[in-house]
Amino acid sequence: MTSVTTGFGTANGNGNGGTEFLSMLSPPRNDLSEYDNTKPHTQQAALIPQIFRDAMFVREEVYGEQGVPLEAEFDQDDARSWHWVVYASVASTASSPPKTMRPEGSMSKEEETRRASASASRLPVGTLRLIPAPHGPNKYLETATEAKLVDKHGDADPPPGEGLEAVPKKKHPAEPYVKLGRLAVLAPYRKLGLAKLLVNTALEYASKHPDVIYQPPSPTTLELANLRGHASQDAVTWQGLIMIHAQANLKGYWEKHFGFKEELVNEKGEVEIEKEPHWVEEGIEHVGMWKRLKVEHGRL
Repeated sequence: MTSVTTGFGTANGNGNGGTEFLSMLSPPRNDLSEYDNTKPHTQQAALIPQIFRDAMFVREEVYGEQGVPLEAEFDQDDARSWHWVVYASVASTASSPPKTMRPEGSMSKEEETRRASASASRLPVGTLRLIPAPHGPNKYLETATEAKLVDKHGDADPPPGEGLEAVPKKKHPAEPYVKLGRLAVLAPYRKLGLAKLLVNTALEYASKHPDVIYQPPSPTTLELANLRGHASQDAVTWQGLIMIHAQANLKGYWEKHFGFKEELVNEKGEVEIEKEPHWVEEGIEHVGMWKRLKVEHGRL
């Protein structure tokens, strides 16, 4: 069980459950089989899990502000990913953070009166997903008019082609790795530490449940790995390797608060993953960053 204490409640997640403030959804798989990426979350089939609807509410709001088309927001990785959603308990008539989550004195008397008389409800305000291995060809690439490749999302593999500088085809490590992506927090809630809460919760869950996060490949896949010269152990177990694609101006944030690095160096001082060139995505410079978690195998 994962336990995370927030500034407005204690959140515990196990399986598909959670508390009033933080919920986790295990890979929904077939429950998303009828999801239509041309429609918003409010127009989806009844079998879609509520937690996933809440995650999509946040993602549609945040990425819509950034100009990402609705069709690009849902993809095939959603069905196999873990999803976390953080909630705020707010008055049903309010659109801004409750008083306990805002600087003292920043709420008007009229708003305080309205809150006191209105019923409270849960509002999804932040979300994050964790995509397990393996990672296939980039789903978000599309050919642009100048024959360049354009990446539509920050948790997609870096594209070959030209960005800020020439970007060679990147050879990822042979060992399995997982990705954190679709980190999104509603604008009024972005200075409350909710992004840290989501990331730390996902990292803690992954480190304590590596055998759940990554299922060993089939014997055929292992044999193929051997033929290619990859160590069987690398293919059988997830050794805590995790990556993100971060906006370049936030590189220091990811380094300081979570320990991600562009160049991954092991305890012996050996470079495991070399720093890769930056690239431009949706007009924003991005960097690939890595971290290795300490994992606890044998806990299911």
